[in-house]
Amino acid sequence: MPITMMVLGIVFLLAAAISFFRYESRHFDLLLLCGVIFLSAAAPSFEVDASIEELKAINHRLADIQKAVESLPKR
Repeated sequence: MPITMMVLGIVFLLAAAISFFRYESRHFDLLLLCGVIFLSAAAPSFEVDASIEELKAINHRLADIQKAVESLPKR
């Protein structure tokens, strides 16, 4: 979903540039606003996905440490 929103944001920004240079700025502000909204909505999604992957990696390492501690000989 974030990649789709990123692509849509880029498409809207390109459409805004085309509108500005070719069609006398017709709907330029609306296209620019839509592009910025889509790009800003896509950015936090990437961060959340990366955070979840990082938490999974930390959890896996902690499970490995727990197994190593449990396998130590008892005194």
